Amino acid sequence: MLKVEIRFMIKDLYRRGVTISEIARSSGHGRATIRTIVNGPVSPLPRKRKARVRKIDPFIAYLEKRMAEGVYNCRKLLDELQRQGYQGSWSLLKSFVQPYRQARRHQATVRFETEPGEQAQVDWAHFGFIMHHGCRRRLYAFLMMLGWSRSLYLEFTVSADAAWWLRCHMHAFHYFGGVPRVVLHDNLKTAVLERAAGAVHWNPRYLDFADYYGFTPRACQPYRAQTKGKVESSVRYVRGNFWPGLTFVDLADLNRQCQAWLDGTANRRVHGTTAEVPLERLAQEPLLPLDGKPDYDTSLIAFRRSTKDCFLSYDGNYYSVPAAYAGQLLQVKESEDGQLLVLDARDEEIARHRLAEGRNQRIALAAHYARLGHSSPPARRPSAVQLPAPQSLADLPAAPEVEIRPLVWYDQLLGVA
Repeated sequence: MLKVEIRFMIKDLYRRGVTISEIARSSGHGRATIRTIVNGPVSPLPRKRKARVRKIDPFIAYLEKRMAEGVYNCRKLLDELQRQGYQGSWSLLKSFVQPYRQARRHQATVRFETEPGEQAQVDWAHFGFIMHHGCRRRLYAFLMMLGWSRSLYLEFTVSADAAWWLRCHMHAFHYFGGVPRVVLHDNLKTAVLERAAGAVHWNPRYLDFADYYGFTPRACQPYRAQTKGKVESSVRYVRGNFWPGLTFVDLADLNRQCQAWLDGTANRRVHGTTAEVPLERLAQEPLLPLDGKPDYDTSLIAFRRSTKDCFLSYDGNYYSVPAAYAGQLLQVKESEDGQLLVLDARDEEIARHRLAEGRNQRIALAAHYARLGHSSPPARRPSAVQLPAPQSLADLPAAPEVEIRPLVWYDQLLGVA
């Protein structure tokens, strides 16, 4: 292929009136070549190479479908493709997915605003570890933000289980003075058991909790954390404003300081998006009223079988039960205020203890053993007794015959007389 400079010179000569034959003789190229250059561009288009069939080509439709669902993890995609017969390399898959990742990273979004009282967004965040009741525990932060007013609720816990998931919701409702109509969150197991064929299978207890307070739970699409971007940005705000340089004694002290920060800083500032104070906008949110209804029972429920010595095991410690319930399967409820309730098969309370700290503690109440008397060993069963066999006179040995002598005979024998 001729260089661009030579092609330009040939076209320039032709524009000046030099014939194709003269240009061919002076340049040493054939007339057909000169004619092609004259009628074509200075920079010829590159020849299209014949597309090679790649090992990944049969799976492109599947990959595009999975990436549309938010799955960009190449290790996960490789496992799925290999189960379908893919024999290509991980690097080939990675090079195919990479442009889609970049496009997703720079994808423009539209801010979604909700009506007053319509929606709250919820999230958990991990904040390291804390010493709690003598044990090193993970420290979690529960955050709930109202979408319209941007009012924030924050609470720290040492557990993110189902009971504390519900309790933190309940505490947030009390803090806001009402309940939003929709609560948006991730697909965590305390709310969503699974998603199958686009359908959400909810945790039954969470649905019962939602029905009790009258809100509708809504789970984000997988891998779409930006759906609840308001509370996501609140996590960054807490890490950058409340957390740095903080000192606290225990979990209760941490939550006291957290409450003061919410009331004095987070919900008193002028919000960057709304340009208004969140607490002032909160008064305008038509939240569903609590109506003075009693708090939902968020007790942890478990079942334990008591031992013969009238104890049951719970969370590493042992608690006594009345002696009449030894060896029975009993229901155990741990309440939010640290009480451990023991119920029988009729759901009647038979024992109540304060949760113990530490491990391997035995908490016994004397009343549980009051009816347990000191029993004596059981009487032995009477055994058979062998009696001596009866004997007849015929069976007795014969008596010896004794000669009768006068007493004088004994005197003579002794020499007395």
